[in-house]
Amino acid sequence: MADPHIKSPMDFWDYFTVIMYRLGFVVASIMVLLLPYQTEWASLGLLIAGTMLASSLHLYLKRFRFIFQFVAWIGLLCQIFGLPIFALGAMLLVVGGLSYKEYFCFRVFGLNAQPLLVAVIWLTILLDQMLLLQISSGISGILLVVLSIQKWRMPLHFDIGDKTKFEV
Repeated sequence: MADPHIKSPMDFWDYFTVIMYRLGFVVASIMVLLLPYQTEWASLGLLIAGTMLASSLHLYLKRFRFIFQFVAWIGLLCQIFGLPIFALGAMLLVVGGLSYKEYFCFRVFGLNAQPLLVAVIWLTILLDQMLLLQISSGISGILLVVLSIQKWRMPLHFDIGDKTKFEV
């Protein structure tokens, strides 16, 4: 997690990855809300959102950064090898996990429940429970919209923090 009170110099790639990360939450918001109605398209959109988030992640701890990136790679491979339900699960894990991380920055009520919500979303798709999918996707999507708005309201350097703390 970045230190907002520290403003490290930012280069092109810093700006690019912060913007990509924030756009990943915007795309995830839209796709989670569309999931009950356009499951196939929304699942592909979540592949894109999860990839945007995992590839542009600014976490000081290498171990956690790599876990999210590894899960996104597994999701992409599952999609390639014809296992779309597992691909969706992987990307929901990325979105839910990073939402949980962001909870500690913004304290948005309910955001810390995202990992549970995305698990429910995945299970409702697996078990074909449309009403529960609509409810859980609606709640999760609204939380992601609030998170996206909060992220875009703060300066870009807040996502970077102190570059000297990053494990390479």
